[in-house]
Amino acid sequence: MKALVLCIMMSLLLACNANKNISKDSVPSDVVSLCPDDGICKFEVLENKKFGLKTDEFGNGYSELVSGDKTVLKFTYDRTTMPNVKDGNYSEIIYIEIENKTSSIKLQDKAIGAVKAGFSRICYCKGQTGTFPIKVGSLNLMKLEDDSYQLIFDFTITEVPQIIKSINEAFILK
Repeated sequence: MKALVLCIMMSLLLACNANKNISKDSVPSDVVSLCPDDGICKFEVLENKKFGLKTDEFGNGYSELVSGDKTVLKFTYDRTTMPNVKDGNYSEIIYIEIENKTSSIKLQDKAIGAVKAGFSRICYCKGQTGTFPIKVGSLNLMKLEDDSYQLIFDFTITEVPQIIKSINEAFILK
């Protein structure tokens, strides 16, 4: 009897892990391959937008998305909030502004400034929140075929701690 229960439990365990190996074609566009297990990630292609990095009266950086003639790639990580924890929300958002109908791009470190790239950390983390320009990393945007692209972006922020350090996404740009 114990062997039967053990076999059933192992089957259930394997069945729960089966969804982690689904091919990219069958995954909804808002499910991201490189997302920490303790949260939810979303990748968006925002056409006809512009990304701005602003500073408030206290010197804190914040992001601004407005209508424009560019495309903004937006990656969001929202950590799952623990129940009964006050001010436990935590998010990271990465913005990359590119030209509409862009061709392939390959940039390293300071050259990333050719595209506007920003990192936002949103949490109750006194003195360690805000939006910062991304200056260190490697950005590779490859045009695959027709309107499809592959983004590989590895980066580091020195101003605040970060969880998301790499993005690898395929997307369509119309």
